[in-house]
Amino acid sequence: MATKLTELTPLQLKGSADKPSLIAAKPVITVREALKDMAKHNITSLPIYSHDSDNIVNIVNLIDVLNYIIKEAVADEKLPNTLDSEKSHNLGNPIEVVMTLDSEKESYRMFTTDANEPILTTLEAFSKSVHRSLVIDYTNKVPQYILTQTDIIRYVYAHPESLPGIDFNASLESFGLSGRDREIVIGRDNETALNVYRRMAERNLMGIPIINHTTNQLVGNLSVSDLRGLDYKSINHLVLPVLDFLATLPNADAILNPLTVKKDSTLREALKLISESHLHRLWIVNDEKKVIDVLTLSDLIGVFSKV
Repeated sequence: MATKLTELTPLQLKGSADKPSLIAAKPVITVREALKDMAKHNITSLPIYSHDSDNIVNIVNLIDVLNYIIKEAVADEKLPNTLDSEKSHNLGNPIEVVMTLDSEKESYRMFTTDANEPILTTLEAFSKSVHRSLVIDYTNKVPQYILTQTDIIRYVYAHPESLPGIDFNASLESFGLSGRDREIVIGRDNETALNVYRRMAERNLMGIPIINHTTNQLVGNLSVSDLRGLDYKSINHLVLPVLDFLATLPNADAILNPLTVKKDSTLREALKLISESHLHRLWIVNDEKKVIDVLTLSDLIGVFSKV
């Protein structure tokens, strides 16, 4: 009999040998160096060591770094026509300046998981918008690694038998994953990317749909995961109209033609799209291609953790 998802340990789910080496930084690294390291390794989060040990105590998200750089570049000008982010003041400050003291944000602290204990507690955290956890093997002392929401989703997609109580052919709506009273924060195609990005950051979101300002139809997607590898030149493009900015990104075709689901799409269909296309959310649209809801990895894991 297959082991239920909630009873799996991280080692059973995803052994450290299958994960890339942990990339982390000392707290004295500068903001400039942090952005360079994140671009070099194509990552969207950077764990930060303690000042006095090799313990990971925080994690800095790409959005935290970009917020700081953009704030410094824009200064008091609310709607700049140009950006020269690389010459921004204070990029030589230690990375700690971008760390938030907001306990609602992930960079406030690092969630940890015991490699040899069932992941139920981690699943519950992931269902509440914790996106990643530092896995520590206190028994075998193997290298630490990061377990992500995506790891959970891909495991379930590959091993549906780990959730025997789930009908994967049932609709998203039947799981309560569509039709919720949830505000969808949007960006419009007649706005600058900077305006849309600021809205996303202010609302502590990891992604935002871009809609046509006339038809209200979905025409694009701005997300933190699509900003990985961003350099100063790319940051400066934020002053462009949002669709023009998205067209400068490496994965522009997919970003400007986002995959979607409908409320009657099956759970299996959604998992397939997310797993095979490396997505972190799916916009739920109606027959007119208007966004009516969003399906996040947290939503899915919330369903899985209750089985």
